Amino acid sequence: MLLNYINGTYQQASSGKMEQLINPATEEIITTLTWSNGDDCKTAIEAAQDAFTSWGKTNVYQRSAILKKAADIIRANANDYAKDTVTESGKPIAEAKGEWLVAANLFEWFAEESKRAYGRTIPANRNDKRIMTIWQPIGVVGVITAWNFPAYNPARAWAAALAAGCTVVAKGSEFTALSTYRLTEALIEAGLPAGVINNLFGDAASIGEEMLNNPSLKKISFTGSTRVGKLLMDGASKTNTKLSLELGGNAPVIINNDVDVEVLAKSSVIAKLRNAGQVCIAPQRFFVNEKIYDSFLETASETIKNIHQLNTIQQPNPFGKFHTSSKTNCDNVFRC
Repeated sequence: MLLNYINGTYQQASSGKMEQLINPATEEIITTLTWSNGDDCKTAIEAAQDAFTSWGKTNVYQRSAILKKAADIIRANANDYAKDTVTESGKPIAEAKGEWLVAANLFEWFAEESKRAYGRTIPANRNDKRIMTIWQPIGVVGVITAWNFPAYNPARAWAAALAAGCTVVAKGSEFTALSTYRLTEALIEAGLPAGVINNLFGDAASIGEEMLNNPSLKKISFTGSTRVGKLLMDGASKTNTKLSLELGGNAPVIINNDVDVEVLAKSSVIAKLRNAGQVCIAPQRFFVNEKIYDSFLETASETIKNIHQLNTIQQPNPFGKFHTSSKTNCDNVFRC
C-alpha cells in the first residue's frame, strides 16, 4: 500500500478511499494507493508552510549536502527503482534506468547551482545609496507531474525548488505512483527535514484547486497537457499564483535534401516511437524534400517493420538526445 507522505509521516487519505495501481502490460494489480482530495492537500500545504520557516533560512551548503546525498542514494538504487518504473509504466528497462540516473544528475546539478544564486549590485544615482538584488525562496511550491517520465519530471521540479530553499507539495501521476514514492524515500533517507517534501496521491482536480486557492502556496509547477495548463492559467489569474508550465509539444520535423537519408529516416522513426511516442517533443509530422521523399519513405517504412530488432542494437543518431537502443549510455538520455 502506498500512503501519502505529509509532515514527515506516511498517512492515509482523510477520506479513507483507495485506488489500484495497475501494470499496463499485464493489467494486474501492482499495489493499492491512498486517494487524496483537497483536504489532504490543505494539510500538506500547512505542513510545508511550517517547514518553510526553517528550510528557507538554511544556507545553500546545507541544502546542497542533502540534495547531493539524495543523488547518491538514487544512483545506488537505480536498478531497483527502474524495475518499479518499468512495472508501472511499461517503458523499456534501459529507458527507465537512464531516467533515474538523470534524476540523480538533476539533484546534484541543482545542489551545486544553488551556490551560484549571486544576486546583483546595481549602480545608484546617489553617493550615499547602494542598490542590491538578493534571491530568496518564494515559499511553498506545488508540483504536478505527468506519467510519461515519472522520475525525471518530478526530479527536475523538486530539485530546483528544494535547492532554492522552497518547500514542496507534490502530486505525481496516479499511474506511476511507485516512482514518486521511491523519489520521496530517497529524500527522506538523505535527511530532508519533515514537511519540506510532501507527496500526495489522489484526485488531480481537487488537489489542483486547493493549490490554486490556498494563499500559503505561492507557485505551481505543472508538466502535462495543454488542456490542464489552460485551466491552471485561468485559475492562477484569479489568485495571482505564479506558474511554470511545460505543456504538450508541437514538433514538426523538416528534412532537406542535403542529409544522409538512411541515417535520418531511421533516427526519425526511433525518435517518433521512443517511449511509445509519449514524449512532448516526439515528432508529430514530417516535411520531406520531394527529391528524397521516396527514399526517405522506403527506409522509414522498413525501419518501422523492424523496430524490435533496431531497439536491440545501437543505431546512428544525428538528433543526439533521443535514442531507444538498449546500449544507450544512460547518462545521455533525457537531456532536454
